[in-house]
Amino acid sequence: LLRQTTLLPINPSTKKASISTTMSMCFRQAARRTLLCTASAGSSSSTKQAIKFGTHHVHNNLAAASTTILQREFSAAAKKKQANNGKNNNAKELTYQERKEVEKKLRRETYEQKQTRLERLKTRRDHSPKDVKRTLFRSWWDKEMMYHNKLQRMAKKEGKPWRVRVAVMVERLPVVTPDEEEWEQDYNDLRDFLETFGKEYPAETGFMFAPDKSEDHVVESDEDMIAGLPFTPAPRETEADASGDVKTLDRQLKTRLYLTIKSDTEGNLSGPRWTLPSTIAETNESLLAAAERAVSDSVGSDLKLWCPSNAPMAVNMRVYNDKLPESFRENYFGEKIFYYRVQYDNTGGDVDEAAMKADDYAWLTREEVVDRIEEERGKHQARFFHYML
Repeated sequence: LLRQTTLLPINPSTKKASISTTMSMCFRQAARRTLLCTASAGSSSSTKQAIKFGTHHVHNNLAAASTTILQREFSAAAKKKQANNGKNNNAKELTYQERKEVEKKLRRETYEQKQTRLERLKTRRDHSPKDVKRTLFRSWWDKEMMYHNKLQRMAKKEGKPWRVRVAVMVERLPVVTPDEEEWEQDYNDLRDFLETFGKEYPAETGFMFAPDKSEDHVVESDEDMIAGLPFTPAPRETEADASGDVKTLDRQLKTRLYLTIKSDTEGNLSGPRWTLPSTIAETNESLLAAAERAVSDSVGSDLKLWCPSNAPMAVNMRVYNDKLPESFRENYFGEKIFYYRVQYDNTGGDVDEAAMKADDYAWLTREEVVDRIEEERGKHQARFFHYML
């Protein structure tokens, strides 16, 4: 075998594989001849002599080392083989009818295991759709980024600058906790019921009370708890919710509200439309100062606001249409709109209708804002407001 290596091809791509194959064949021959010599020689002196094959001599240490490279079975395969050997040995001692019963029992166990696994697969989440909302968002976001990059190149090619506009999301936080989902109610009911039992101690300690009674484990409902209060709580649904009044903060207490105005300050060809308070940033004016001025110019300065950050939350681009008046477009390619999120301070203040420059205003939920934007501008802009709010 070693002599045959001289006849191997000289191609470098196959040289390494050929040499490794030859060496493995040599070790197999060495192991086989070692075992044959050990079996044929009955004395201990025979194990000390060298083993000859071909023109080479392999001594005891090499022969012993070659026997250790025999393939060892995996543990699972070894256990299976051992179990089968045990079955075969036992099967020789059983009668024909007994062997049939054993095989039938084995088939029944295998079938039950398979059915149990199939039932368990029904409740697994491996086959449920994953990343549905993430995929939906990325399908919109990737196209939006490609469109923004295209607008950047077009503006650079035409040599026109961008005008900076600042828009403000005035947010009123929820006043009451939102309604619980059905699964949350079930979980809370179960937890309250289990807590009525308390801790259990061994009987010999004497810490346990008298045997439990059914009336000791009655969970008080929310309605019973509210009925036992010394005062009457305020309703979670207000009169504004019933009447549909959207110009008051006393509505939709369970969710967030956003101040929206109807204005034509953005230079719309179709006239006033629903949008957020905004203004054009002046020279040497910070974006946050422009955001404060946008709110005061739109709905007055009575609103008490708190801004959690000096950085804007989102940015969007708008290209000027050639049909817009030249006095509005000037020499700009379009607008970069920076959106700030500010929160309404509950200490007081509201929209000053006397000082308001907007045509109309409303305190709307996110769903209501998205519906009005979609009705006026389409689904694409509505999705932007949906993700931003």
